[in-house]
Amino acid sequence: MATGENLKVVTLQPSSPEYQTVEKAFKQTVTQTIERLQNVHLLRAYQAQKKNMSDKNVHCGGAGEKLLYHGTAKNNCIPIMKNGFNRSFAGCNGTSYGNGTYFAVNASLSVGYSSPAHDGSRSMFVVRVLTGVYDAGHKSMKVPPPRSYQQPHDLYDSVVDQIHQPDLYVVDVFSTVQRPQNLGMCVCVCLRWQLDFDQ
Repeated sequence: MATGENLKVVTLQPSSPEYQTVEKAFKQTVTQTIERLQNVHLLRAYQAQKKNMSDKNVHCGGAGEKLLYHGTAKNNCIPIMKNGFNRSFAGCNGTSYGNGTYFAVNASLSVGYSSPAHDGSRSMFVVRVLTGVYDAGHKSMKVPPPRSYQQPHDLYDSVVDQIHQPDLYVVDVFSTVQRPQNLGMCVCVCLRWQLDFDQ
């Protein structure tokens, strides 16, 4: 470092011993399990809803299937795996864009919602979600808005935080009446990890 210089940030080369030592130590602190969920009933419902949504939205984007993330507490995982996402999990962490299940475009946004279990492990779902045609959501929304006022019962399929480049999609549980897609909006992979800095 030069005289009078208090800080210098040096990018290490991946081939350097220092880089490799730190990388190895970091990887040892992260235990990761990836599980693919296979639920025949939810898969059938998802496939049927995907076809229905594709047909309904044939001229405006189809089913809008996207790979999104959902962080949750460990005790919610088994019920979600068995029954899918439903209204009993909605609103636990707020409803900034309306009532529903929130899915993020980036895992970094969902990680904050995966609260640690007693053993320190966290869980996150990587989910194929049918977003369909969406509109902007807001806090007081109980259902998505109608696509047109001429047909007030034809609602948007989901809502988002911002129309042009959404970071969040809100889907699934807008109504007290169970809609068929509520059980089939998502096909999931579950990630579990634990950070242990005591090693």
